[in-house]
Amino acid sequence: MRVNDTVVGAGFVVAGALIIAGTMNYPTLDGGDPGPALFPRIVAGLMVAFGGIVAMDGLRAKEAWAADWLRGRALLNACAALGGVIVYMFVVDDLGFLPTAALIMAVLMWWLHVRPLTALVVGVALAVGIDFLFGHFLLVPLPRGPLGW
Repeated sequence: MRVNDTVVGAGFVVAGALIIAGTMNYPTLDGGDPGPALFPRIVAGLMVAFGGIVAMDGLRAKEAWAADWLRGRALLNACAALGGVIVYMFVVDDLGFLPTAALIMAVLMWWLHVRPLTALVVGVALAVGIDFLFGHFLLVPLPRGPLGW
């Protein structure tokens, strides 16, 4: 049995609505340029829309409401992902974005049984891609760390 899709979908709808509400007091830029609330609102809107679709599918499917994911490896995988986020929060300012993100992604992939060399290569490639997208293209300042990367 799985967690009912209605519960998961409703959770995403609520989370998206909270994100939208949280961005209402973000500052706006002069001249009609998109401000800092644009991307969070886009993501939150997608969360609300697709969460609603998942919730409706769950209502139609009449699935079981049990939570087997609370047992076994699935719970450990969820805790590993949450642990990666927590480690990132405490380490990124000291190491910088690139090494921190690459290391965390590689370790999480290794945890999910990806071969170590593949996990390392993909983790570094994703970190560099994210750094380019956000740091250079979207001009979001990312922590650089002591080595400047």
